[in-house]
Formats: sequence, C-alpha cells, structure tokens
Amino acid sequence: MKVTKSRGFTLIEVMVVVIIVGLIAAIAYPSYVEYVENGMQREAQGQIMDLASALERHRAKNFSYAGATVSGLGPALNNNANYNVNLNLGANNQSYQIVATPTGKMSGTPTLSWSSDGTASWE
Repeated sequence: MKVTKSRGFTLIEVMVVVIIVGLIAAIAYPSYVEYVENGMQREAQGQIMDLASALERHRAKNFSYAGATVSGLGPALNNNANYNVNLNLGANNQSYQIVATPTGKMSGTPTLSWSSDGTASWE
C-alpha cells in the first residue's frame, strides 16, 4: 500500500504570508492616500484656473468683474464635493480673489486661493 503525502500549506506559512501582506499594505496605504489627495487638489486648482479664465472673459466684455458669480461662470466648481469656492470682488470690481476651502475628506489640506494679480496659495 502506497501512502500519499498531503500537499498544502501549513498554518504557519499562511500566517507568515498574511503578516507580509499586512506590512506591505501598511507601508503603501499612506502613499496612496497622499496620491489621491494631491489629485483632488490638482483638480480643484484646474477648476480655479478655469474660473479665472471665465472671469477674465467677463471683464473683457463688461470692463469690470461686477455681476460675476461662481455659479454663473464656473459650473464645474459647483459640483466639486471636496471644496467650497467663494469669489471675493475687490474695490470698484476691478480685482478678485477665488478662495477654495477644503471640505469632507479633504478638510485637513490647505485652502487654495487665486487672485487677479496672479498670486496663488498652492505654489
């Protein structure tokens, strides 16, 4: 009679693999979260720049920023769940500042802003 040896993994081998996978995940997850946050910030920065372009088009037509609103000029920013965007018009409606305040899962990140003179807070 021939005895066949059972082939498989022992509990120790399985536990070693689980520990290794856990260590790799513990190292990789913070990098992944940072990568996602950076992507969301870059998306908001692009949307702010789109709004700034729309503001400049508005000024070219109307000779001032008077009457410009975020909802009227930047519908993409209204749909951004990660940032609340405010438009602050300066004296005589000849300057502006766009301020994007992080919300939700982005609440620990810095506030983004862009001014009509080209000053940005994300640089």
